[in-house]
Amino acid sequence: MQRIERIELTTNFPIGPVNVYVVFGEKLTLIDTGLKHEKGWAELNSGLQKIGLSLTDLEQIVITHHHNDHTGMVDWILEKNPLIQVFAHKDTEMILKDEDYLEWSSGFFEKLFIEFGLPKEMAKQWAYRKGHRDYFEIATVDTVLQEGDFVPGLPNWQVIETLGHSQDHISLYCPDEQLFICGDNIIKGIHAGIFLDAPKTGNERAKPLLQYLSNLEKCRDLPIKLTYSGHGPNIENLNEAIDAQIGNIENRAQRVINTLKKSNGLSTGFEIIQDMYRGRYEKAVITFVFEIVSVLDLLQKRNVVSKEKVNGVDQYRLVNNCSFIKYN
Repeated sequence: MQRIERIELTTNFPIGPVNVYVVFGEKLTLIDTGLKHEKGWAELNSGLQKIGLSLTDLEQIVITHHHNDHTGMVDWILEKNPLIQVFAHKDTEMILKDEDYLEWSSGFFEKLFIEFGLPKEMAKQWAYRKGHRDYFEIATVDTVLQEGDFVPGLPNWQVIETLGHSQDHISLYCPDEQLFICGDNIIKGIHAGIFLDAPKTGNERAKPLLQYLSNLEKCRDLPIKLTYSGHGPNIENLNEAIDAQIGNIENRAQRVINTLKKSNGLSTGFEIIQDMYRGRYEKAVITFVFEIVSVLDLLQKRNVVSKEKVNGVDQYRLVNNCSFIKYN
């Protein structure tokens, strides 16, 4: 049976520790690297030592997505072992390292946040933080991965694109043993984090919650006995976890509908957030903006909510006082 070892690494995020995995394949492979800080670094080294390894034994790294709790220590690992090969989605390095893209990303989010209803100074502040907070310093992606690829050095593991949590998110599937390494695509007991990434220059932005729902169904179709998640425990019943994620999405969508009902007219996205997350949104504006942008995408697709622009700001209303239509 395929040997996979999990190492839990501390983060400073509410979600708690992040899981990285050592897969004993043709090449000794580390899946994700943890957040960049001294405590996590000590935990990674001690975790490897407990299973009889050190950083110099690792031969390659596979990154599930670019978020800094999954990529943060790539640079430090490469400083200790510069021969390690790095594998990631075809867009990961652009998101993390392309200076032109990073600059474009900040401008893109400033415009999106203003259209969402944030005050201009707040929009600028949070847009810059989003555009520049995740990055590689020295690392590069040696080999890009996309849907259907088999991972070099892990010949039994196939790449499944699972966009939604990010625009470069991949999962790994071992059909021979029905094993699944899913990054942050599905986390047991925690609702899905849906984040926006800026598109390539000039392109239309993705609608990540719609992507996410589609990819949940793609995962449901795979015969899977055990799932290794980016946070929390292993998932033994993936379809049950998928149903729970869909239920969480429906609940959030219903909360948005209820908020719009109370407004009795047009509301900006920012007004929806202020009502739904009063006293909480100020410390995590990006997280709540992305959540509600994505839910509004879904409700517009279902013709439950309409959007119009008023003085450069998007305004939302219920369509004919429409009641919510469940996902199916």
